[in-house]
Amino acid sequence: MRGDPEVRADLVLDELARVREEVVNTRNLTIKTENALKNLATEVKTVARRQEGHDKKALLNNVGTYLLFVVVIAGGLWLTFQARLEKSKADHALFAKKETQLQHEVDELRAELGRWQQVERELLEFERLVKDGNKEKAVEAFSNLRKLRYAGLLEDLIVRFKAEVAREKYDRGVTLYGEGNFGKADESFIKSLEYDEKPPYMSMLLFHQGMSAVRLKDFPRGAELLRKAIAGTLDGKFLAEASYHLAYCHDRMGEKRSAREHYFRFFSRYTRNIYSPLAKRRYEQLKGD
Repeated sequence: MRGDPEVRADLVLDELARVREEVVNTRNLTIKTENALKNLATEVKTVARRQEGHDKKALLNNVGTYLLFVVVIAGGLWLTFQARLEKSKADHALFAKKETQLQHEVDELRAELGRWQQVERELLEFERLVKDGNKEKAVEAFSNLRKLRYAGLLEDLIVRFKAEVAREKYDRGVTLYGEGNFGKADESFIKSLEYDEKPPYMSMLLFHQGMSAVRLKDFPRGAELLRKAIAGTLDGKFLAEASYHLAYCHDRMGEKRSAREHYFRFFSRYTRNIYSPLAKRRYEQLKGD
């Protein structure tokens, strides 16, 4: 039941709904925090103004009282006045600093809110791509969501999508190869490896990619790819064909000794293969050079 595509699709959409809910909740919390900080900043500014007015009034009252005793305590009055004035300035600076800090936090929250709004838009677009079955675009869109702490919920989906897109690119490449469109086939194989660097069909991909290079007369690259394919899990006719064309690549590159060795190894092992007479004849020619 769990393997049913419709069931898997429902599970994926459920996960997406959970992620989107988390994003919306985070965005709403950011808005509430921003509003709270704005209110706090306003209160701080109001308290600062009241404090400043209160300090000035208190200073004037004290000056009026002390003037009655100016003759006796003129020096003490001046010192007290200066002390109160310094305290008022210090309080005012403290409130100003606090107001600046709160404004800075409000600005940061506004920026954070903008980021979350962007994330929400990207998540909705990602969900649309999933619903439409556009796996390739969904994989590309996920790169913007990977930084989310909720992204782990979707990692399995993306891994599966990448594997499926890689397979589609590989199958398309094989079709193009069969049609003789070797350049486009090679491009498709390269694209496939971008989505899955180590697919289970790696040897066959390298074989077709190597053979495409041979058809395009890129013999150094063809030899490298076919050598890797042979070292993998190729078997049957594909292994035989890769072995012959590896010898052919060395031959066309002018590497006579390597070509002779590979031709000999080929026709000795595949005596009934269609390429065996060609390999044997070319081996004899190279041996005579």
